[in-house]
Amino acid sequence: MVVIGIIVLFLTQLKAANAKYEWKGCHNVGKCELSGYDKPPLVIMSLDGFAREYLDRDIVLTLNHIAECGVKADKVYPSFPSKTFPNHYSIVTGLWPESHGITDNSVFDPTVSPVLESMARTKQSKFFEGEPVSVLQEFKKNEEGFQIWSVYKRTTGKKANCLFWIGCAHNSSGFGPDVSPAYNQGLPFKDRIDIVVDWLKLPADERPGLITAYLHEPDEAGHYQVNDEDVDEKLAEIDDNLDYLMSRLKNEKLLECINFAILSDHGMQLLDKTYYFQDYLDLNGIITAKGVVGRFYMNNTDISVNDVADQIQCKIDTVKVNTRADMPTRKHYSRSSRVGEVLLEGRPGITFYQSKEDDYKVTADHGYDYIHPKMHTIFYARGPSFKQNKTISSYQNVQYMNLWMSLLGIEGAVETNGTLGFFDNVLYNPTTKENPKNVIGECPMVAYPFALRCSGYALPTTMDALSSKLTSCDFSPSTLPLYSDNHCYHNYCGNSVIASTNAEDKRRAIIEILYRDESSTPLNFTYVNAKYQWSCPNPIANASLLVRSNSGKSLQLVLTGFSLLHSEFSSVADTRLELPNNFVLKVLEPLRAKSLQYLKKYETLYVITGTATDLNHDGVADSDSSIITHIYRILLICNSDWLSLNPPLCFDPEAMQTLSFIFPITERSTVDCMNYNDILLDYTATIYDVERIAGFQFGIGELTQHENTIIRQNITTRLW
Repeated sequence: MVVIGIIVLFLTQLKAANAKYEWKGCHNVGKCELSGYDKPPLVIMSLDGFAREYLDRDIVLTLNHIAECGVKADKVYPSFPSKTFPNHYSIVTGLWPESHGITDNSVFDPTVSPVLESMARTKQSKFFEGEPVSVLQEFKKNEEGFQIWSVYKRTTGKKANCLFWIGCAHNSSGFGPDVSPAYNQGLPFKDRIDIVVDWLKLPADERPGLITAYLHEPDEAGHYQVNDEDVDEKLAEIDDNLDYLMSRLKNEKLLECINFAILSDHGMQLLDKTYYFQDYLDLNGIITAKGVVGRFYMNNTDISVNDVADQIQCKIDTVKVNTRADMPTRKHYSRSSRVGEVLLEGRPGITFYQSKEDDYKVTADHGYDYIHPKMHTIFYARGPSFKQNKTISSYQNVQYMNLWMSLLGIEGAVETNGTLGFFDNVLYNPTTKENPKNVIGECPMVAYPFALRCSGYALPTTMDALSSKLTSCDFSPSTLPLYSDNHCYHNYCGNSVIASTNAEDKRRAIIEILYRDESSTPLNFTYVNAKYQWSCPNPIANASLLVRSNSGKSLQLVLTGFSLLHSEFSSVADTRLELPNNFVLKVLEPLRAKSLQYLKKYETLYVITGTATDLNHDGVADSDSSIITHIYRILLICNSDWLSLNPPLCFDPEAMQTLSFIFPITERSTVDCMNYNDILLDYTATIYDVERIAGFQFGIGELTQHENTIIRQNITTRLW
């Protein structure tokens, strides 16, 4: 009898093992057998804190089977900071935290509340309405609501349900979710899945076309893990629950009738060092926010923001101190006062508290810069609208909102910080999208080309030779990779100066095509091409990078050769700028050295360098150009042979690589304690970031709109 019992138990376990993943298979994908599902409902489900690296443990196999019949992301970058509340709101708004207003898990805004408020416990719905008002107006959301459920309901008149998603309980737009139960962390995951499936089974007139659902694991297990097994155990439970979800969908014949996405908000990092604010400065009149990104708000103190920053700068090893003015543009964490006025960031593993009494002893946390691999996360999707077995290039989670709108048939209903069409290559029948038509053209001619000397001395024969070159260029930039109605170019025979069509706007960009073996002789004078202007800039900045002033004084610099090679182009007067000495020594010289290194390695570089104005720290070009606040650079190389440099194009379009930077021009020594490579990496940017601050759009007409989108949104996680 004992033997029989063992055999029965074995057969039972074998049957159970075989039963797992019984729903898998792709032969019926998109073949819905139910009536009333002509427009597939969309289900968005979040697994809080599911790190990209967890996939390597081969525990949550349900995701692999979903990907076989659908799509997955190579990796997903959270928005900065990589915290739960900001990122869940970015996922359903398509906005960076500085724009949607939930800038961290706790937020201080004296116009809403006199204290630092936890977003998990606050009763103040105004935190979730976006901040400031100008942002609401920019993205056309204002009182109409900008979350996906608000946009969907307002646009279609159909129902949207929410199960514990962040922000659902605070919607005051008049278009909140139709059903949104109060948060109950104790509700078992299988019960949550049953709620979602039951909603999908409702009659057509009651059924939500959109469901957002939140699961709080594996985040909690990650925060308090002692070893990997603590997380692995929770991952196994998640796999069981996802398998249960898929089985229920199949058994109810819903699996092929809906589009669903499983994603997460951030990863997880083990902690090894804690710092306490009170050990480094007097906190009187300063509100502090703890976490891996420490934040200070000047609330009732006469001390200046820069004084507070300087008290901490270089006092803590591997900790960078920023103000909103010098925060890297790519982090999009400057435009709102809610981010704080002084921000501390350490290497992965460091965290901050006000004092030892505030330390709640988690073993792991998140919130770090999204470029760190431990912060990367996941995306999987399946349904009638998705192609099968496709992998999506890496992206930041502000791209999701455009995907949701496409799947719901309301594409472009609101503007976002993402790019329309990013996911088109993994969707069936996306709308056709084309490149812009307004390629930058040549500036109006005011005279015949000749070299107009602006400063220094040159022999008449030298000027005549230079004028002759400008008159009969061997190479003219007929097709630049820039689109704008407000810019045009000055032709300098292969190299170009990009100018505004507004003569009062002194911002410039320079396009250089550089060859490793090119030789040239520096000139002792400055000039402009009189074809485009009758007069010289005043005053003339007549020193190159090789001429330094004393420490602490200003230095005058030639843009083209923070510049890679000395040539007659580096003497064009319109390309010169006066910059703080420390900025040149700590930022631009490392950039020049790195650029020369790339030129030596790759032999040919296509370079766009320019100046920008962004006084309000919103990452968008200001209308007032009187004060230059930023410098940007875009580097293009081909890992295969170049097909063309006019426009830049590789034989293999996928072989083109880009590397972009945006640097705030500041007197503060923000980067004094950082090594040069760390400085350059911190101030990398996407081409899309450069577009916003420069006021034009990048694109290569010979590439498709989607290929250009991937290039423009490429995020740099390491230097070449």
